[in-house]
Amino acid sequence: MSGARQSIRQPIQQSTRGPVSLRAGVWLALALIGAWLVRNFHWDVVWRAAPFLLRGLEVSWELAILSVLIGLLTGTLLAAARLYGVVGIRHAAIAYIELIRSTPQIMIIFWVYFGVPPLTGTVLNPWPAALIALSLIASAYLAEVVRAGLLSVPAVHRESAYAAGLRGATIFLHIVLPQALRNMLPALIAHIIMIFKVTSLVYLIGVIDFFRAAMLVNNRDFAPYAIYLTVALVYFGCNFVLSTLIRRFDPRYTLSA
Repeated sequence: MSGARQSIRQPIQQSTRGPVSLRAGVWLALALIGAWLVRNFHWDVVWRAAPFLLRGLEVSWELAILSVLIGLLTGTLLAAARLYGVVGIRHAAIAYIELIRSTPQIMIIFWVYFGVPPLTGTVLNPWPAALIALSLIASAYLAEVVRAGLLSVPAVHRESAYAAGLRGATIFLHIVLPQALRNMLPALIAHIIMIFKVTSLVYLIGVIDFFRAAMLVNNRDFAPYAIYLTVALVYFGCNFVLSTLIRRFDPRYTLSA
């Protein structure tokens, strides 16, 4: 019986190894061809500017992470207001979410940078303006992610908590919210990818992020092929790592070959 099982498993393992090795060979060949095609680009420019580009990448990640943290906190409050708030608060949360989500991100960045100083009478520097704008964007999108996560928690869990004598905020903080966070984790990582890509727009208000750093290097040395190919590869690499995390937490995000 064990011999029959081994004879069944062996063809299956051989059949799976074949396509995988073939796919790896194809990717290796494509990588070698691509490296040969770009061999004459001015990669020395990228190498000399690497510290400056890395500092810009650090700024992009700082903005992305901070705005996601702020957006997750405010998005949780917005989701709770939309689900459990009274009539006025619920409609205000819905209006805010729909307004931000239906407005182009670049307009929100411009509204914050150019609109806040006349209203407050204070000068707003580019970096705080970018953080505020990205946090507003993240809060609206993450509010819907949190709302979906809260709705994914079975109602019987809340009913059991009520039956056990727990009430209101205790049920939400200790029973509903932890389960919702686990369910919405893949979508949360996907929105981190989205916010990280949106950071490439803040160069328009003067923030020296990764994209603007690449533009400044290109304006000085003019090596567009090497510089912008590097930019594309870095953005792809960062987002690929995050996408791998999504597939680890939720295999349904894996694309079928």
